[in-house]
Amino acid sequence: MKQRFLTMVVAGLFFWAALAQAATRIGRPLVRVGPHALIVRLLNSRHVVWRSFSLIHPARVVVDLHGVALPRPSAMWPEHTGPLKDIRAFRHRNGMVRIVFDLARKVPYEVSALPGGLTVSLGGSGVLSLPKTKGRPQAVALPAAGEPRIAPPTAPPDIVIAVDPGHGGIDRGACGIDGICEKNVVLHIARDLGSLIDATPGFHAFLTRRGNYYVPLRERVALAQAHHAAAFISIHANALPEPEGMNVRGAEVFILSQHGVSREARWLAHSENAADQMGALHFGAGGGFLHNILLNMTQNGTRRASYDLARDVLQALGAVGPLHVDHVEKANFMVLLSPTIPSILIETAFISNPREALDLDSPVYDERLAHAVWEGIMRDAPRLRARLGMSPGPRLYVVRAGETLSGIAQRFHVSIAALRAANGLRGELQAGTSLRIPSG
Repeated sequence: MKQRFLTMVVAGLFFWAALAQAATRIGRPLVRVGPHALIVRLLNSRHVVWRSFSLIHPARVVVDLHGVALPRPSAMWPEHTGPLKDIRAFRHRNGMVRIVFDLARKVPYEVSALPGGLTVSLGGSGVLSLPKTKGRPQAVALPAAGEPRIAPPTAPPDIVIAVDPGHGGIDRGACGIDGICEKNVVLHIARDLGSLIDATPGFHAFLTRRGNYYVPLRERVALAQAHHAAAFISIHANALPEPEGMNVRGAEVFILSQHGVSREARWLAHSENAADQMGALHFGAGGGFLHNILLNMTQNGTRRASYDLARDVLQALGAVGPLHVDHVEKANFMVLLSPTIPSILIETAFISNPREALDLDSPVYDERLAHAVWEGIMRDAPRLRARLGMSPGPRLYVVRAGETLSGIAQRFHVSIAALRAANGLRGELQAGTSLRIPSG
């Protein structure tokens, strides 16, 4: 009898050990500072039942999770401060795991089940309301009495351009000579581009990341949608394996498609999508999903708008450096999946080419690339305005260092007198000035 009892105990221990191993394990939370909130990536899986609520005295947000394994105590320490003081985890009743976010003050919060996992957004003046994933088990959030409801941001008066620096954080992207890595150079270009857009009257830039952290591919699209972006610009640096990658050169611009995709573009898209395993899994689930997205894009006019924007940006990039291909290319990039936002992906240069890698590591060259992309956006601006139901407005141009009024007038086929009159210019032309370009 005693032997049988011991056998049952051992079997039970193995059963519960196997069950704990099968459960989703909470690892070290990924904490990053976003433009509107402190984002905590809690789980890499959204296949859990959860509920959330907030408490005061002291301020804290509580997330209860079912079907997860209790994390190790050392895994819960946050990497940043701000409103977040500490993260605690313990086994609560009915087998659930309770995660407590201790806060320095009461702030709005939101828990979102995104394709990349379960995230908690802790905001100051407001929290991004990201789309909830349909068809997944989740409990209704239970806000405390008097807690403000989280609403999506209202549409800003300016035209918003979403600028997406590829990769980031643990995802370095491609790397070239002297440890020059894609995630860093594209962030520099994106910041320069964002500054140019923000300096343009009637335009505002939103960056999907502003530092060295990773944002899942689907979340980048969701952020652009939440900010009512009129266009989505994803910035990358190309690479090919040696020895070919050391000699190939030039910029490329892509739009989303499942047809007419070259072998090189197919390989490139696969390598970019593979950075987000969860996204790549859903994306590769069959042709029907992509077909439906492309059908919606066609119905909304997004495919044509994406092509027009890509063509204008490609032409502007051709004035800065060589083009790898002189026409807009097509590929199955996960990050271009928005059915309503004209979206393009730019491969600025080949980081696998030592010469182009050094160019990309140069702040001067990065600024020239950013200016070219900005110029392409401005060429497309009348179509963007028309798509938004706005008047076409004037063409705009930001003056670069060393440029002359006569050179700009010649470039846009207008007279110097017309340029001066349209902008009220009397003195010398200053770099960074935003010029209105009159019709010829």
